[in-house]
Amino acid sequence: MVTGYQRQHRKGLTYVPTEGADPNTTDQYTKIMTHVCNKEGIHEQFSRACEQACITGMVLAQPYLDFSGDDQAQGSLKLKIWEYNSFLVDPYFRNYDMSDAQFVWCQEYISKKEAEDRFPDKLQNIAPMSGTPQRYGSFYFLPENYNMARNDLMVLSYVWYKWKRKKKRLYSRSRNQFFDYAGGDGNLEMILYSIPDMEEVTVDVPCWKLAVVLNDQLMFQGDNPLGFDDCPFVPVFWNYEPHINYYDLRCRGLVRTMRDSNYLLNRRIIINHDISEATINAGWKRKVGAVANEDNLKKSGQGWDIIVNEGYELTDVEKIIPSSVPESDMALADQLRSLIFGTSGVDLENWSAQNDKQASSLTTMLKQAANLMVLQKYFDQWDFSLKTIGERLLQVVLNNWSAEKVQLLIGEEPSPHFYSKVFAKFQVLAEEGVLTPTQQNMQAQALMDINASFGREVFPPSMIIKNLNIQGKADAIQFLQNQEQQAAAVQSEAQNIQHAFEEAKLRELMSKAANNIAAAKERYGRFESNIGLLEERISEVSKNRALATKSKMEAIEKMMDVIAKYGEVETALKAADIESFNYQERNEEDVAKRDAHQDAASNEFVSKIMNGMMNPSPGGVQQPQQGM
Repeated sequence: MVTGYQRQHRKGLTYVPTEGADPNTTDQYTKIMTHVCNKEGIHEQFSRACEQACITGMVLAQPYLDFSGDDQAQGSLKLKIWEYNSFLVDPYFRNYDMSDAQFVWCQEYISKKEAEDRFPDKLQNIAPMSGTPQRYGSFYFLPENYNMARNDLMVLSYVWYKWKRKKKRLYSRSRNQFFDYAGGDGNLEMILYSIPDMEEVTVDVPCWKLAVVLNDQLMFQGDNPLGFDDCPFVPVFWNYEPHINYYDLRCRGLVRTMRDSNYLLNRRIIINHDISEATINAGWKRKVGAVANEDNLKKSGQGWDIIVNEGYELTDVEKIIPSSVPESDMALADQLRSLIFGTSGVDLENWSAQNDKQASSLTTMLKQAANLMVLQKYFDQWDFSLKTIGERLLQVVLNNWSAEKVQLLIGEEPSPHFYSKVFAKFQVLAEEGVLTPTQQNMQAQALMDINASFGREVFPPSMIIKNLNIQGKADAIQFLQNQEQQAAAVQSEAQNIQHAFEEAKLRELMSKAANNIAAAKERYGRFESNIGLLEERISEVSKNRALATKSKMEAIEKMMDVIAKYGEVETALKAADIESFNYQERNEEDVAKRDAHQDAASNEFVSKIMNGMMNPSPGGVQQPQQGM
């Protein structure tokens, strides 16, 4: 389950810049590593390493160049997995990248013909060697130590050991940092001249040397042929506890964790099996000499006859009644099975969610992620190993492949800083990618779930089908793209028609609006004209009212004078003149119409005066009230 999950969720290698490095360079690193991993099956080899680590606790992954393929000049970059029984490592190392180890000894068996192909310059030394394989007690578990059918096998040993060598480096005094320089002496002088802070120093650099031994004869001894100083191996662990003193317990596999529980389960199964077998023949009770053919008692379960001697009764021979398997044993077996998975950290219920067709891909991934919380430590160790492998693979490329080969593989010219050890600073990330059929199908399902959640086609079918693992994918994608283009053309035409319709409707509305505006302007002009006439009439009425008021006041003053001067008779005569004046005033107010109320009030005032004059009160003439 664990290794199957790793295979279904394989992670790719991504290179990102650090310390202000060129991002274009790291993008090219990612491109070339993606090409190498896909072409040479690096991901498959790493999955095999994880599987073996679950069983044995640790395996070693080693990048190497294979010159037996198409490129015999620069080689093909591959990954070799050394299984637990093919290597010996310094038992006192502690670091997860094995950088503090002092030696690694690997061993394999090859034919004499293969030895001649690997060491063409050593043919005179290989020719007299015997093809009889030799046994090494240190590698007792190698399969070749048990299979002696091939007599042409030779023992090939690789002994890697820690060393130090002198190396010239650039040292920055202000930054207190060393830099590697791979350019020529002329450029070095220019750098030292232009950067006074920089100086050239000679330092001791830790490195790994290699000794190759074939049937106890030295074939090669020197620096790492791949050209880098780091440890050439990357350990892949399951459970590694460096603080444990004993090496056998320091490095354990998943199988070791389940061993004790599995032993108890197997023992219980064997006992229950014996009980079941006893139902066929649990044994016999007999008297000595009662059975003539005692051997048949052991075979009676398969239908053999039992012959009783003379002088004995059948009751002298009695079959033993077997007991049945206790129900508690069945429950105990189930408990032991649960204990096996419990100690391993694998929850079958959550792991089985990936087989639930009704569950969405997101739900499945969440359940699996929840189950992996217990095992996350081990998956993190695998991620660390994968990132370290990515660093070693890139070191092989930078030290052995030309710019022409890099350009051929990635389809573009390498950046100016591609081979720089100063400006090409990078960090390797292990990120999930669409590397397996399961990942591809889950990616497609995730896209469909997004479309379903939005209720519309966010991602087109051609994009979804790219992630499906089906035959004829290219034809299907081309067909869907054609359909999408046709649909887009139809939609575009419909949009154009709708746009034209809306544009015509807009023109109609604008025309109506223009007509309405013109009519409104005309009505507003008439309104302004009417307002002018109204204001003119109001002004005229106000003028007439002022004149009328003045005339009234003058008439009242004259009337008072007449009353005081002439008495009632003369006043009566003058009143007739005032009445005539009021009549003329009323005719003028009828023409004005807007000041009729005020004129009526004035006439009422005058009528009161006239009534007072015509009907004087006792005691003299009535005086007008204040405020009149």
